[in-house]
Amino acid sequence: MRAAQITELRAPPEPVDVEGSGSIAVEAVALNPLDVAVASGAFYGGHPPLPYVPGCEAVGRLEDGPLVYLFGDGRGTAKPGFLAERVDVPGELPLRLPEGVDPALAVAAGIAGIAGWVPVAWRARVTPEDRVLVLGATGPVGQVAVQAAALLGAEKVVGVGSADLGRVAEEFGTDGFTVCIDPVWGEPLAGMLQYAARRARIVHLGQSAGPESPLRSADVRGKELTIMGHSNFVLSKDERDGAYLELLEHLVAGRIELAVERYDLDHVAEAWSRQAAGPHAKIVVTL
Repeated sequence: MRAAQITELRAPPEPVDVEGSGSIAVEAVALNPLDVAVASGAFYGGHPPLPYVPGCEAVGRLEDGPLVYLFGDGRGTAKPGFLAERVDVPGELPLRLPEGVDPALAVAAGIAGIAGWVPVAWRARVTPEDRVLVLGATGPVGQVAVQAAALLGAEKVVGVGSADLGRVAEEFGTDGFTVCIDPVWGEPLAGMLQYAARRARIVHLGQSAGPESPLRSADVRGKELTIMGHSNFVLSKDERDGAYLELLEHLVAGRIELAVERYDLDHVAEAWSRQAAGPHAKIVVTL
């Protein structure tokens, strides 16, 4: 069967013929920053033995027909991943999907979608009384977070990227934001806290701007801020599956939109390069 394979660290995957089979026919695999980090040797958890098949999440079809979402069991991080035509997984791993869902959209909703949805809907619990700031809003996680906050009826939602942080003071004025969704950390978050309202909630979920942030004590104490962390990896399977299905329902209904760029297996190296460059869409390889 055909698959993508990482033969050396810091090199893109290439399509190859490999031995093996499986009971699930893979239809779509999303690429994520995690995949690139593992393949570059930068992931704290290491990488599967070389050469290995990358891909931490996929949508495939069971032998009796239903589509399923696949994530977990160390696939793509400690064990070979899903970027192959067929795979086998433990029986409890597959999550059955609604009939008729687009496999590429379904896999795009996984890691990135949950990271955008849960901080807004479950952690901050955004309400119509909230004024929401989303940092890193140009990426897929931020795009989902912005739309999730609007869907939940927030009074105001402002999404900014690294180039337009200067808008924040004008957008929120003296009222300040009551919720900040933060996938960036570092200097950008530290600079934004001066615009927070009293008792604002900050949900932190990534460090694209750096692993350390010089937060000012006066901002945190004086405004009685609450800083909450979120990681998809600490969710239980039931929690993760529940959040995923919530978001997928909104995506299928068109209440939330997520741009998807599709590549076939022959162009997996190009897809990998697009992901490594930090695209504003979800990169999906179809098989």
